[in-house]
Amino acid sequence: MGDTSNMDIEQDLIEAIDPIRGFVVASVVYHFFDSGVFDYLHAKGVATDTRIAGDLKLNVKKLRGLLDYLVNENVVSRHGSEYRLRERAVQMHRFRGWYTMLIGGYGHTFLQMGGVLGADAGWATRDAAKVGIGSCEISHYDAMPLTRSLMAKAPGRKRNLLDLGCGNALYLAEFCQASPELYALGVEPDRGGYEAGLSTIKRFGLEDRVSLVNMGAVEFMRSDIAFDPDFLILGFVLHEIVGTEGREGTVKFLRGIIDRFPRIRLIVIEVDERSRDPNVMRHGLSLAYYNPYYLLHNFTTQQLLPHSVWLEMFAEAGLQVLATEYASELVDSTRLEIGYLLQAVGGDNE
Repeated sequence: MGDTSNMDIEQDLIEAIDPIRGFVVASVVYHFFDSGVFDYLHAKGVATDTRIAGDLKLNVKKLRGLLDYLVNENVVSRHGSEYRLRERAVQMHRFRGWYTMLIGGYGHTFLQMGGVLGADAGWATRDAAKVGIGSCEISHYDAMPLTRSLMAKAPGRKRNLLDLGCGNALYLAEFCQASPELYALGVEPDRGGYEAGLSTIKRFGLEDRVSLVNMGAVEFMRSDIAFDPDFLILGFVLHEIVGTEGREGTVKFLRGIIDRFPRIRLIVIEVDERSRDPNVMRHGLSLAYYNPYYLLHNFTTQQLLPHSVWLEMFAEAGLQVLATEYASELVDSTRLEIGYLLQAVGGDNE
């Protein structure tokens, strides 16, 4: 019998480099969405590469390469020089927000990890505007229904809404559109996210009900901007403050909120830090989303915390938990995304 030691090399190679394929597919799909090519094909139904390139002012050779790559990945179909979307493309686009956030926002973060592993190295960077936009797009499925449910359980007036870290304001715009009695103030630290938010508010025709300011949450709480909120939303914001201000600074920040707005109800949405729990991390969505999400937070100025620690910090800040909820199990059955409805200890429940 001859030497068979090399007989399975090709199959081993295919399996070994398959993660590279996944990396490139995710990157190309993100650019397919972000460049407007998906939207163009979705609107037209079918189009040639030269027509798409001409209308969108793209390089036809580069566009053809991108589209042919997607043909080979069964995302797009090609007939002669004409291209059309496959059902897989439409399904991917339904969850576009995850591509916007993880690839558009954190793609460079993943590539910087090796360079910042050193003991004296700084933090990896990210595209904060894309992170905010992607987070708002994702909120359709988790944070927005969670916020609505928690708000429905809250006592008291429900007219003025303050959102610290509003991203491109899509979350606020859709929330206010669905609730005509609401008026809102959105606070966004990233200039790109803020400017995108102004466009969003204008597109929804909500300029008379939604205002935006370009500053950080901590900076806003130190400002004298006049607003009388009934609710304050902190969606994936506190872990940012923990990362820069530490636990003590975050507790101080929360105390400052109830000092300034004693009757306010807070809605906090965070991700429970359970990356070392094998029972949780075997879940399909944990591997597809939360595993990279946990990873990137170790390389940026953000600090995720376990549910138990959040409860300790709320208590230290003088807050009581009125309700705790999770994202819908139809979307996310991991129970890792948690929403908290809070108010000051001894606060008015009327």
